[in-house]
Amino acid sequence: MRVFAFLVIILFSFIDYSFAVTRPSTEREVFFKGTNHELEVYKIYGRQDGPTMLIIGGIQGDEPGGFLSADSYADIKLEKGNLIVIPRTNFYSIMLYNREVKGVDMNRLFEQAPDDWQGDIVNKIKEYMKESDMFLNLHDGWGYHYPEHISWHKSPDRFGYSVIVDEEEYTCKDGRVLKLGEMARKAMDAANAKIPDDDPKKHYFNTETSKSTTRFKGMRKSATWYAVADLCIPAFGIEGSKNMKLDKNVLYHNYVINEFMKNLGIEIEYPNTHTYKPEFVGAVIKTGDMEKFIRGGKEITVEKGSTIKVTEIFANHKRGLTCDIMNFGNLNDIDKEYTVTKNNKIIFRKDNIVMGEVKIKAVEPKVKKAEKVVEQKVHQEEIEVQVEQQKLNNITKHEEKLTKIEPGEKYFHLLINNKDVYVKNGDSIRILDGSKVVFVKLFSAQVKDYNIAINFKGWFPDDLRSNDGDDRGYEIIFPPKNMLKKYSVRKDGKLYPVVAVDSSKNKNIAKIFVELE
Repeated sequence: MRVFAFLVIILFSFIDYSFAVTRPSTEREVFFKGTNHELEVYKIYGRQDGPTMLIIGGIQGDEPGGFLSADSYADIKLEKGNLIVIPRTNFYSIMLYNREVKGVDMNRLFEQAPDDWQGDIVNKIKEYMKESDMFLNLHDGWGYHYPEHISWHKSPDRFGYSVIVDEEEYTCKDGRVLKLGEMARKAMDAANAKIPDDDPKKHYFNTETSKSTTRFKGMRKSATWYAVADLCIPAFGIEGSKNMKLDKNVLYHNYVINEFMKNLGIEIEYPNTHTYKPEFVGAVIKTGDMEKFIRGGKEITVEKGSTIKVTEIFANHKRGLTCDIMNFGNLNDIDKEYTVTKNNKIIFRKDNIVMGEVKIKAVEPKVKKAEKVVEQKVHQEEIEVQVEQQKLNNITKHEEKLTKIEPGEKYFHLLINNKDVYVKNGDSIRILDGSKVVFVKLFSAQVKDYNIAINFKGWFPDDLRSNDGDDRGYEIIFPPKNMLKKYSVRKDGKLYPVVAVDSSKNKNIAKIFVELE
């Protein structure tokens, strides 16, 4: 028995180790990718373990204070405890800016989840609830909840700007008592102390969900009631007001959330709010095997019958970004192949806000004429290009000084801090921070000046033109801005390929690698 017990201890120690998380760290998972109801989940692990809180926003899509407040917690770091953050629970309704999708309120599906996409999301939320010690559901309501009737928008009938509990106290099936009212008032009062006196204070709102006399029987189907009644987890609805300026609305949401975290024992770095106006920069669009960066408001020319695919979107926000190819797919067409048959456009949104577009110009395919191949003899002698001796201490693979070009080899000509540098096809070069770099041309001993595009993979210029894949002539200050890490060799942002592209053959004919310091 002692041996058996020892083996059991070893087994469980291995299980704990296998499922251990890295601390501190953030994990991001995306469900239902490429659909209208794409679901992003962030798990944030503190430097020390502790309680876990689940925060969701956007279960009703016309409540931006809720989903923008939740969004601001996806990037924070924790000293102690854990967060599960779902900023856009019902992304479809957010993009439509409607409370419901096709007449269905997702926050009334927790009593029994339907067998459809909304039910899939509800079941995901339930799974994350089971991992949590507290649940916050972030909303925006109309007006301001007041215990006594003052006016239409300040009354007991209004949900806005309140902290909602389903019961003052709730006794779970196992005898545990959740003191919801006490917990809510403690967090709310501390948050109200931070709100300036010339702004309204948040009010406590008990919906008395289980009582037969409740005016809010629909709450029995809500997420908070499921957490309380089925899982014995303290759960609260945090309401902002649609009648308040958005930046204040989000900030005051965060005041309450931070107090709940502190009371639960989660130590955090305070998040920033993200209510500034969305600005679309551009997108990476793949046509065939080529990827181009196209700035917002510009046009991409594509042959009819060819396919395009938006692979990456750039804006002044990181989340809630979608592209919508008109008359194709759905509201979320990222990474979908679209066959171009006529002129069209791609709309780019941040949540429900249209922030820019790219036009698609469809042109007839080029007709390749059969040409008679005529052999030609070169009567002139091949000219070997002499390369001036340089101090090339920043070339990693070349310790010898280059004095001449080897016949048959191709070289990239670069200007680094206005000095000529020549890098042989296949080699690497380390470029120091602060250097000014220009890609000049590709050439060899036989051919002094190829008219060949040079593409610094992963970089796009910071000007008003679209990037057509030719980066010759740009002065790039290292470390470069606008780098796409996914194009680096190991996806770590350290080693990037630079390719010479023969566009007539749609073929790479030479390549070097740039190592960032």
